[in-house]
Amino acid sequence: MRESDRNLDSLTAVDAAHLQPLSEPEAFAPGANDAATSHSAVFFHAHHADPPLEATTAGQIATPAIISIDETATIPPSGSTLLRDRVLVWLQHNVPEARLQHILRVERMAVELAEQHQVNRDQAAQAGLMHDLAKFFKPQRLLDIAQAERLDLDPVDLANPHLLHADVGAIVARDEFAIHDAAVLEAIRNHTLGRPGMSALSCIVFLADSLEPGRGDTPELATLRQLSHQDLHHAVWQTCEDSLRYLIAHSRLIHPRMILTRNWAMSLARQPS
Repeated sequence: MRESDRNLDSLTAVDAAHLQPLSEPEAFAPGANDAATSHSAVFFHAHHADPPLEATTAGQIATPAIISIDETATIPPSGSTLLRDRVLVWLQHNVPEARLQHILRVERMAVELAEQHQVNRDQAAQAGLMHDLAKFFKPQRLLDIAQAERLDLDPVDLANPHLLHADVGAIVARDEFAIHDAAVLEAIRNHTLGRPGMSALSCIVFLADSLEPGRGDTPELATLRQLSHQDLHHAVWQTCEDSLRYLIAHSRLIHPRMILTRNWAMSLARQPS
């Protein structure tokens, strides 16, 4: 589980042994309200690294070439071709190209895991495609939306509002794209910190976000990817363990929900089959 996207977006995070920081910009401002946040303290969103990506300068909008990239060719439409195209166009104008490519890889891996674990592949594709809708919202915008929705905020959320991008992303999916499938919204909401009792669909998106191929090619990642195809709860547990090791080693704040997710997944993984 990830409490800060230490490698996809943070410019201040320190390397771990099998991690490399990325070169995405500290600010992305295609519109008046959207930007990346500087989050040097708390938000461990993806505990594994993307390889270095080409930096996007502030104010630059991602190019519209994403719909034709090869790795999306076998992915089923998220509900409908029209809806998926609408989401892709929105993403092109609201996240940098490097982040958009990550989103597409998450979508694809979520479909693969759904097929492996007999979970609805259309729901997995839809949640994967929309999981980072609020990734580059400014901190105050995230707080404003969360407070307007009367979300329960932990002090760690207030210390680093970027943690709220998952919860706010589900709100954007609902309001901007009329997504009312509770399972899809929950998967978007849970992709960063997880949640005790979360569904198999939520586990899949949580793991796809962490383990998609762009995160790197290390023995640790290979082991977790193999585990994700075998046992979702065991994979969530070990992913949380990896995140916690990083956060503790770097004296980072840890969100309580991260601990709860780890304990829940571990207890299920340890149950006799």
